[in-house]
Amino acid sequence: MLRMLNIPLLLVLLVSSSAIGAGVEPAPDPVKAIRSAAKDFLRLTAKQGYATQLAISGGMANSVSHKIVDQAVDEAYAGLVRGPLMHMPEQQIFRTVDKGALFDGDIWRKLQSTADGKKLDRLFAFPERILSEAAKKPQKVEWLESEDKVASDDRKKPTGKTAVAEREENRLYNKLRVTLSDKTALQYFIEVQNSGCLSGG
Repeated sequence: MLRMLNIPLLLVLLVSSSAIGAGVEPAPDPVKAIRSAAKDFLRLTAKQGYATQLAISGGMANSVSHKIVDQAVDEAYAGLVRGPLMHMPEQQIFRTVDKGALFDGDIWRKLQSTADGKKLDRLFAFPERILSEAAKKPQKVEWLESEDKVASDDRKKPTGKTAVAEREENRLYNKLRVTLSDKTALQYFIEVQNSGCLSGG
């Protein structure tokens, strides 16, 4: 039996893009799209901010799918990010990429001075940091099939009295899957291992 932590590191992004008819134009370059999304996300973080959530389940797995059969870790985090600062209202925590403070009883403590704070710091990375790193050195970037439908206004309309509209398979390019390099995956795994989650602590 192998003790594993099941963290889906699938990065699915919503990228604004126009619908493109089959055979009319090639698909947009996915690498350029991920880099553009990373820049836009950083701008959004600085101007408006965003809300983020992370759920982690870990425990014993005995199959190649890493499906958990004996859960030992069940963590859920939520934060509000604006610029370089994240606020986690439920835990009364304020943090940046390398520092943080939590309200413990009647006093404020350094985030990394507690076991829970260290675990949170290693598991809950700032999403814009992960996205920026993914955009710099992706191993593979590909478009995913979108569940959204192309608006009827975007489809070609027939011209002339007897014209027959051609059948079009319009596709909306707004979801990307980014696979990170083995080195980056190992780096994240080491951070998870150092958090103590793999030992159930």
